[in-house]
Amino acid sequence: MNLIKTVFIPFFIFISISCSSGDGSKSDRLRADSLTNEVVNGKMNIEVLAKSSEFMYFNEKYFHEPADLKVIPAFDKVQIQVVTYRIYQHVRLEDNRYRFNVEKASELHIPNRAFVYYQRSFDEMNRKAAASKDSIRLELPHDYAAMLINE
Repeated sequence: MNLIKTVFIPFFIFISISCSSGDGSKSDRLRADSLTNEVVNGKMNIEVLAKSSEFMYFNEKYFHEPADLKVIPAFDKVQIQVVTYRIYQHVRLEDNRYRFNVEKASELHIPNRAFVYYQRSFDEMNRKAAASKDSIRLELPHDYAAMLINE
């Protein structure tokens, strides 16, 4: 019985923490949902949430299908805007390449899955521009991150 308590229980706790780390715990997501509702209900400004260190995520279905911010539910829209704002705060366009100046999702208080999704998207767009010998011109409007939350 002592072997179970000293070896297996800590092991299962470690595995549980490892599996949920990086993509937000259940309590992180509940808090994010609550804050999103505050914005949707007009009790909090979206910019305040976007600039906060509160964890934020969005429904992963939007990784696989286009998200037209004009037609998706307000709740989903706020979450997408906050995560995307946090990403684009750290993106620069240099020599026709997107430069993403963040190492880890935790620096932005977003899920690792979202971080990797955006990072791969930037890498793919950079590859396409390079393959075209820069005939494809990448664009990044000035202060694009701010435009995202004001949409």
